[in-house]
Amino acid sequence: MMQPSFQHLSRALAGLLLACVAAGAHASGFLGNRPAHIASDPGPVENDQAIVARIWAPDIDAGYVPQGMSFGDGQLLVTSYRSTDSSVGRGPCRVHRIDPRSGQVTGKFDMPDDCGHAGGAAYAGKGVLIVADTRRLYKIDMEKAFASGHARDGLLATLALAGELRGSFVSFDGNSILVGTYAKEAEKARVHFLPYTLFDARNGETVDETAASRSFPILVRAQGAAFDRQGALWLTASSSNFGKVQKVDPVSGKVLEEHGMVAGIEDIGFDPEGRLWAVSEAGSLRWSTWSTSYPVIFALDTAKLRKP
Repeated sequence: MMQPSFQHLSRALAGLLLACVAAGAHASGFLGNRPAHIASDPGPVENDQAIVARIWAPDIDAGYVPQGMSFGDGQLLVTSYRSTDSSVGRGPCRVHRIDPRSGQVTGKFDMPDDCGHAGGAAYAGKGVLIVADTRRLYKIDMEKAFASGHARDGLLATLALAGELRGSFVSFDGNSILVGTYAKEAEKARVHFLPYTLFDARNGETVDETAASRSFPILVRAQGAAFDRQGALWLTASSSNFGKVQKVDPVSGKVLEEHGMVAGIEDIGFDPEGRLWAVSEAGSLRWSTWSTSYPVIFALDTAKLRKP
C-alpha cells in the first residue's frame, strides 16, 4: 500500500487547521452586521456562559440606539431611537424585525413623529405590538406597519401617560400592560399594571396611575421587563458601568434572583423555548466612548446564570 507523502500530510493538516479556524470563528461569531466603528467581536461579558446566541443590533451605523425588545411570531422585535449626541436622548424612532436564526433584518417601520425614545416593546399576540415611549403607548398591527414601513398604517390605538406613569419600558402578561419607570431615585422607580382593555375604552385619551390595577417599587435604573412561562417577572437595570437582571415575584415585587449582566443592558423578552433575549445600548454611536462596547442582541439560558 502506498504511504502518504510528507507533502500530502502537510496539505491535509493545513486544510484541517483552516477548517478548525473557520469553524471556531463561526461558533464564536456574532450574526448580523458588525457596526463599522467596532473593530472586532467583543470579548466575554459577565455571565457570558449563559449566552447562547449573539446578533449585532441593527442600524447602529445610522445612529440608532437599541432600547425595546420582544419576541413574537418567531421573530425578534427591537425598538430604537436615533441620536449620536450623548446629551440628546430623543430622536426618530424605529422598529426592526430580526430573524433569530440568521440575524438578518426581515422588516422595519418608523414610528410617528411624537415618539422620541421608544424605550420598550411588548408582543401582545395576534400580530399586535405595544411600543412604549416616555409619555405614550402605541398599539400597532405589525403586518400593516411592516408592509408600509410606517406605524401610522398599522396604528390601532394610543394612550397618553401622565402623573406617575412613564413608559420607560413595557411588558404584557396576557391581561395587563406593565408600564415601568426608569428612575435614579428609589421612591420613583415603580411598575404599574394597566388593563389591556384601556386601549379600546380610552383610545387617544390620557391616563395616570389611578387607572392601574396594582403597582409596586422596583430597582433603580430599571430598563426592561418580561414575564417567563411560569409567570415570574424579570427586570433589567443598567448604566454605563454596570448591568443586572432580576427575577421577582409578579405580585409583590419580592426579589427572587439577581445576576450580573453586561453594562447598558436594556429591554428583554422570552421566546417560546424559554430563552431570555436582551439587547444592550453600550457601543452605539451615542455611547461609543463607554468602556463597554456591546451593541448586541443576545439570548440567555437562564438556568446557566451564575448564582451570586
